[in-house]
Amino acid sequence: MPPDASLLTTQEYEKQQFIRCNTFGHAWFDYDNSDWTPEWGEPLVLRCERCGSERRDTISTSTGDIIGRHYFHPDGYSYDRGTRPTRSEFRILLLAKKIEERGKPKRRKAADTP
Repeated sequence: MPPDASLLTTQEYEKQQFIRCNTFGHAWFDYDNSDWTPEWGEPLVLRCERCGSERRDTISTSTGDIIGRHYFHPDGYSYDRGTRPTRSEFRILLLAKKIEERGKPKRRKAADTP
């Protein structure tokens, strides 16, 4: 059974927001980030549409090889060493979250009421 959200610490709640990315991997799209220019090579920046993580690759213009890669994650995304759940544990957490979401009654918009 999923934990009661009112009993979760802020850090635990934030981590629940990233369950899908930790279960499936990120949903990347290419993104122009004018704030970052590598010293050499061409930048290729990807951003996750679910959690906002950013992957910054430096690409060799002559070979196309990746010559550098850095990740930038939102606050609350990372786990302390040795505390990150396994992929299987993330799947269990996701299933619990989906069951919880299914059980919540949907809010009706004012226009939907008779």
